[in-house]
Amino acid sequence: MIIDWQHHASPKVFFDRRGGKAGAPVMQNGKVNLRLRPEVYQIDMQLDYMDAAGIDISVLSATLENHDDCSITSEFYAEVMRDHPDRFVCLAPCLPLHGPEALAGLEHAISELGLKGVVISPQNAGEALDSQKMWPFYELVQKLDVPIFVHISGVPVGYDALEADWNINVTMTREFDVASNAIRLVNGGVLTEFPGLNFVIPHFGGGVSSIYERVERYVDSWGDRFWEDQGGKAPFAKPYKQSFRDAFDRLYFDMAGFEGGMNAVNCALTTIRPNRLLFATDYPYNFSDDPEMVKHYVENIRALNLAPEIIDGILGGTAAQLLKL
Repeated sequence: MIIDWQHHASPKVFFDRRGGKAGAPVMQNGKVNLRLRPEVYQIDMQLDYMDAAGIDISVLSATLENHDDCSITSEFYAEVMRDHPDRFVCLAPCLPLHGPEALAGLEHAISELGLKGVVISPQNAGEALDSQKMWPFYELVQKLDVPIFVHISGVPVGYDALEADWNINVTMTREFDVASNAIRLVNGGVLTEFPGLNFVIPHFGGGVSSIYERVERYVDSWGDRFWEDQGGKAPFAKPYKQSFRDAFDRLYFDMAGFEGGMNAVNCALTTIRPNRLLFATDYPYNFSDDPEMVKHYVENIRALNLAPEIIDGILGGTAAQLLKL
């Protein structure tokens, strides 16, 4: 079974509100965040693509900018799941720091509408994932017992040095933001404080494998000073190197963002355990024009030097367990 963890859809009303024209730019913080694609609301077109690509189930998600749009999307997702119960699983969009109504809306989406998880951004009202302002949200999600998918922020703030007259935002800034927040979940104590939470980080953690060993060595060699020199406190017990590893191994990572690039897969496998990887495409923003590319990606994953049961987990089994399918 092939489960696509990162597959995007949203109601037609959003497409129309943004101009209703394929290819039109959507702006955020003065930059082009994305360009409109009609496939996002055309569920029949998505099903045709899934059939052609060999995808059995897609996990639908969207990140939004206000609570009303989150509610509209959750209702849309509930309808999609009712109409196609064997093909789509949906995650409730949530803005964790937008007041009690946001948390109430999330609880409604999970408990009443039947959505299977929650999707948020790495940045929420200017706060990173290890901000204690996020604690009430984490407490609720831990009670609801559903996974948290941390999708990229469209245009992350706080990276003023990363300005260029080419698209550094899409290719690099978003990934830095994802990688730093993945490590924040570990070293900022979120995983220690909330042992029941399951996080899925996109794009192989924004390339976090390329810096993992550096962080690990400083955690190990500096010990308490790693936190105390910055006014913090170690969130887990000694030996810190092993505790850091154990906490990191609790994170899941999707395999979207590189359109099937196997160098990214092999880099990820240097530090991420294969049983924490989830197949994903980022459709319709990646792989949009050729479903055969998805098949080729799956073939390359099947050719990895891993046990067959591990491969099956990557391609769908692990996602099915997370989503309680």
